[in-house]
Amino acid sequence: MARQTENRSEIVAKRSESEQRLNAWRKRSPFNPYWIDWSLLRQSIEGLVPHARGRMLDLGCSEAPYRELFEPRVERWIGLEYPPAILDKRPDLWDVLHIARRTIDLFGDATRLPFAGGSFDTILATEVFEHLPRPRLAIEECARVLRPGGKLLFTVPFSQPLHELPGDYYRFTPSILRAMIEEAGLEVIEIRPRGNFATSVGALLSQFLSRWLAASVRLPDGSIRLSRWRNILCMPLFALVQITFHLISKVTSDTTYCQGYTVIAGKS
Repeated sequence: MARQTENRSEIVAKRSESEQRLNAWRKRSPFNPYWIDWSLLRQSIEGLVPHARGRMLDLGCSEAPYRELFEPRVERWIGLEYPPAILDKRPDLWDVLHIARRTIDLFGDATRLPFAGGSFDTILATEVFEHLPRPRLAIEECARVLRPGGKLLFTVPFSQPLHELPGDYYRFTPSILRAMIEEAGLEVIEIRPRGNFATSVGALLSQFLSRWLAASVRLPDGSIRLSRWRNILCMPLFALVQITFHLISKVTSDTTYCQGYTVIAGKS
């Protein structure tokens, strides 16, 4: 009997591991309705890696999805998250808050960072500033805690559906990004569009189809819960749409409508 239980546990564990690998593959494939967004964001953040050095703050690190990219480049990686943000995503952490310590070093407010001036050589903020009611203050705080020669690396959205409601406040243009950075006393090194008109249309069409055809529940935070079987049936359609617009994006260059922007700012 004990042997049968052990064998059954092994089968369940192997099945769970296989499902995790399958889900990880699906996320990186065009069968995921968010593939264009995910892949472009990942590419943008990989492009920021060579600019990281020294002591680094990952601002709004959440579950630290990019830690493994930056940690080999820096002396020390420190993850900071705002408590309501991580706890809204994972309400279960109220009961087991110690789990968050695996990816988060400390909790804090981006507009009042708990660090002395000149504490960091690099600050990373990926898709964070749109969730702050006062992003200018956060950029000013980043400028304060950066050392001379340090860099602020961040990404922000432009054409994205509302998400993580009610805490979704802004969409940014290059003009306002430049103004906020310069007003904070930093120098704009680069503001680079993420994707172009074609990728934005493809991403939005794929997400629209997922919300229309495959959604089973619309959640209060703006997200959806996909129906397992409807999602599986719609996967070829998601792939067809995204691959088509991905290929179109290779022969077009209109960036007046894009997924977002990748920014590099420096402190002299």
